[in-house]
Amino acid sequence: MGYLALCAKVERKNAEKARQKLAQAGLLDADYVPARDCKFVYFALKRKPPARLGLKVARRALRKRSERGKPLRKALEGKLTKREAQELVASFDIVGDIAVVEIPPALAKKEGLIARAILKNHKNLRVVAKKTGGTAGEFRIRPVKVIAGEKRTFTVYREAGCLFELDLNKAYFSPRLGTERGRVAGLVKMGEQVLVPFAGVGPFAIRIAKKVPTAQVVGIELNPDAAGYFERNVIRNNCGNVEVLKGDVKELLPGRYAGWADRVAMPLPKDAKDYLPCVLPCLKRGGVLHYYSFGDSRRPYSHAEGELRKAAADCGRDVRVLFRRVVRPYSKDTVQVAIDAEIL
Repeated sequence: MGYLALCAKVERKNAEKARQKLAQAGLLDADYVPARDCKFVYFALKRKPPARLGLKVARRALRKRSERGKPLRKALEGKLTKREAQELVASFDIVGDIAVVEIPPALAKKEGLIARAILKNHKNLRVVAKKTGGTAGEFRIRPVKVIAGEKRTFTVYREAGCLFELDLNKAYFSPRLGTERGRVAGLVKMGEQVLVPFAGVGPFAIRIAKKVPTAQVVGIELNPDAAGYFERNVIRNNCGNVEVLKGDVKELLPGRYAGWADRVAMPLPKDAKDYLPCVLPCLKRGGVLHYYSFGDSRRPYSHAEGELRKAAADCGRDVRVLFRRVVRPYSKDTVQVAIDAEIL
């Protein structure tokens, strides 16, 4: 039967966004497994949410989580010294059936113990891989090394009903941008022409194409491995409205795409400003640019907006900022930001 819990009742399509909101507000009770029916997801609450959040509540029988899936820090209690426990990076990314973890140098000899604990407590995972460096190289790949489970870095990642094949050591991919991809896809209107430079394995392009089947989407990717996965993912997701271009953005744009796009999504926060001179001419007057960059955590948007306004002025264009948000923290003093701007 389970425990009759006070729950937030949210539509399935909004479930992940609501879960994040509840967690950030300290309201989500992670000791219980969410329940689902054909229309709604029910998240256990620690207390009644304030009215300002606009959440519906209901009573629902929920199952208490088993030991599988418990937090990593708890799973390793008594197995690490106090100092080691302080060094532990307990959070990790999940890409398909692969956990991507960060192992501090002080815990190098305990990486096997940590990886086995993750596999034991997450039944859907088959591989644990550790980061072996930062994002680097011509194709900006973040290398990983398998430390437990099956000896592979290939997986299939599911996001919002879409499936993405990828190899973590051949193409860059971040599951942390799922919310941002969904936000942008939700803004695209019927019949729009959308350009996605730096498309990777296709997550932005394919989510837009699936959300708006009447849109025309063109994705550009330089990395041949990533472009290959992009092509396969277009087929896997049955996206006949997506065109994959292999090559360098600076060589392909603006070219035949001058004045073509109603919207451009530029998911390349590092060095994005260097590509604005060839991307901005692709936008129609009044077209929208989704621009990503890094900023100081104290003044997150000023640097990115300055880059954008300067590049637009150099092209004889003007900028009207429509929306801005911090996408995620990047380091202690740096954040990744998103700027939506109308290019006039």
